[in-house]
Amino acid sequence: MIKKLLALAFIITFVFGYAQVSEFQRADSRYDRKKKALYNKYPKPNDLRTKKEWLLTEEKISAYKNALDKVSAEEKKLIALDPPTKSKITKEAEYDKGKASFQKLLYEAVDLAFLNFSSDSYKATMTFVVDSKGNALDANVKGNNEDVNAFIEAAFYRIKNQGKWKPAESNGKPVSSTVSLPLVLTFKK
Repeated sequence: MIKKLLALAFIITFVFGYAQVSEFQRADSRYDRKKKALYNKYPKPNDLRTKKEWLLTEEKISAYKNALDKVSAEEKKLIALDPPTKSKITKEAEYDKGKASFQKLLYEAVDLAFLNFSSDSYKATMTFVVDSKGNALDANVKGNNEDVNAFIEAAFYRIKNQGKWKPAESNGKPVSSTVSLPLVLTFKK
């Protein structure tokens, strides 16, 4: 019975995860389309164009946050079926290509150029659950800017199926666990 529930949860996660990626893509497309129209209407920089561009950026951020809220609520239900273990972990969860490879994929998927971020780098910590089947769920980023955090979380959902996580183990048995990754993103100026 538990195996059937976990299999169903995995299918729901896959379908919902795909839908979430398309939500981010729709937000990106809408932003790009509106920005292009704005630049066609106001080819030279001016205060009105800057204000309207900022409103477009706020709209994109809001769309990302709404999509993240939806996926988080769904994934919390899945985690409730297979919560992270409280017992001692004898082997940590591992990304099949190594954590450094996962971090590199994540860094490449984060696109913050449109935010005109004022710093050269951004430090944050990402936590997520790797369930006993190796599914990465419920990314949370803690850093000093909630907008940047949201775009890092969205990048997680864009790449999470580009490799496989091996679940943590407790005495040789696969278990759900929480993974924590320190992040340092550098921005191109």
